[in-house]
Amino acid sequence: MALATLIAMTDSEQLVVDAARYLRLDPYCSSRPRFVGLPDANALLSSVDNDCRNGWRSRLLRMTDRDTAFLYVPNHVYWEVYEKLPRLARFSPVPVADLRRHFEEEYLPALRFVKVSTTEIADPQVLAITDPDDVPLGQLAKLIAPCIVFSEDRHLRTPGLAPADWRLAAKFAVDLADGASKQQATGMVAIAPGWAGVELVKLLSRKSGLSPWLLGAALLGGAAILLRKPERRQVAVKYAQPIIESLGQVIEAAMAQEHRGLAGLHEVILPAAEAPAAKQQVAIVLARQREPLLAREVQELIEGYFPAGTVPTIAEVRSVLSEGAEFVRTERYRWQFGRDAGLWRPR
Repeated sequence: MALATLIAMTDSEQLVVDAARYLRLDPYCSSRPRFVGLPDANALLSSVDNDCRNGWRSRLLRMTDRDTAFLYVPNHVYWEVYEKLPRLARFSPVPVADLRRHFEEEYLPALRFVKVSTTEIADPQVLAITDPDDVPLGQLAKLIAPCIVFSEDRHLRTPGLAPADWRLAAKFAVDLADGASKQQATGMVAIAPGWAGVELVKLLSRKSGLSPWLLGAALLGGAAILLRKPERRQVAVKYAQPIIESLGQVIEAAMAQEHRGLAGLHEVILPAAEAPAAKQQVAIVLARQREPLLAREVQELIEGYFPAGTVPTIAEVRSVLSEGAEFVRTERYRWQFGRDAGLWRPR
């Protein structure tokens, strides 16, 4: 559904609420990331191969630009990728060394690896997975949902954990990332002259010792004098108007691209649990943080997102963090979800 259509369907009192919900793909993401993604090994291998064949950055990589998406995978995906790279090279014109180098330089820094506990599985969608190798990814998805699973494996698609076409979902994610990035870049171009004027006033103030307010007033006054004559104003408008119109068109196209991505992702995102348990609450908020947090900070985030009667105590949060295999202690009291991975070199 297009944003304009959504707004046209709402009453005045509901417009702001519905538009905000539409623009906010993940209710647990305040700003960055916009969503959480889970690629499987085959999606990663396919992306690595296409990158190396064509000299581009895959959609999986591009969706992480400006922290639009955080990507997590179960631990076994790390080993699976390394094990399948030689097999991939047999059917690719790219040498295995180049494939491995690209994976290590571009993909490893963009991924967090999670040791997923599968000892207690109660979710019906995860129980419906018939391939044991796919269970950790399904369990991880249900632990931190809402999220998007990027996989074409039928064992994940059939229970509804992965969308029918992960490449199309990835395209929507890139539209979201690129659209927002273009808007920000165009906005910076639009405000650059004003920013340059402010910096010029600050520089002149430091050099002369005069008040920046006085210098600013003098510059504005000079501009007013310069544009006093109608023919000068006409010349200024003649050159400024096409620039303003061009910037407006770029921003409008970027907004349409962002909204197209949002609309597509709304259709494929795995929804959040209706009544998440304490471990899910901890995982949901921590998976959306780039920096490690204290247990108290985790609980404060939970309080902001979940009903008061369901928020675990600080002792319960600490217990979840210390007992859950998915949580990693980075310092004495700080925790993060998953871990970064280094290079693997077999002996």
